[in-house]
Amino acid sequence: MFKEFLMNTKLNMNPENRKFLSETMLHKRGIRINLQLPLIESGEEVTLRDTTSIFERLIALWAVSSAAQSGEASYFREYLAVHQMTGYLSDKEKSFLLSDRCAEDERAYFSIQKERLFFLAWCAGIQPNIELSLQVSSVDKLLRYFPQGMESPDVLQQAINMRSKSKILDWADLLYRVHWAVRHANLIGKTTVGNIRCDIIPEWHHAVNWITCYNEEDNWDMVETDT
Repeated sequence: MFKEFLMNTKLNMNPENRKFLSETMLHKRGIRINLQLPLIESGEEVTLRDTTSIFERLIALWAVSSAAQSGEASYFREYLAVHQMTGYLSDKEKSFLLSDRCAEDERAYFSIQKERLFFLAWCAGIQPNIELSLQVSSVDKLLRYFPQGMESPDVLQQAINMRSKSKILDWADLLYRVHWAVRHANLIGKTTVGNIRCDIIPEWHHAVNWITCYNEEDNWDMVETDT
């Protein structure tokens, strides 16, 4: 367990130690390691997104992932319009949510973005725990923070209590290195690595790179997940 692993270490979490701890955990789980991957940025070099940006992104991800999974976008279109939140959506999200028709591959693409919602909810302090596993993430308990009707999203906005930059960077380093292993596994036709579902990792990696302003990219649709 990555969380317990970090709690048991007394190391100062600089980039070198993050790399060491991530690689140690990957080794313990039997996950292939690329020792040549460089260090991620230090805490001093990283600026996290502000709480307003995170709130807006959570709303957008809630809308598109819920619409994709339910197959019914009309409520989410209306909700965002009533509260003047349609502008929270990225270009791809607008194209999907505001269309009367969507292809099956679009629904699949936005359905799995509940993983991005799940990870950002952890960063925002409203998801208590995260762990890499073979299970897809459940957002059921998170939905109590989101609107059930047409009410304002005050509950969500007031619940956000950002986790520390250090904790988020711990995951940024780990996901960077796990994603490399996932890409290698995909090349040889494997769907899991070290008892981790491969399809979850790119979604979490995208989310953590957005929240840490990776490559200073502000366009949600264009966030890169380099390995």
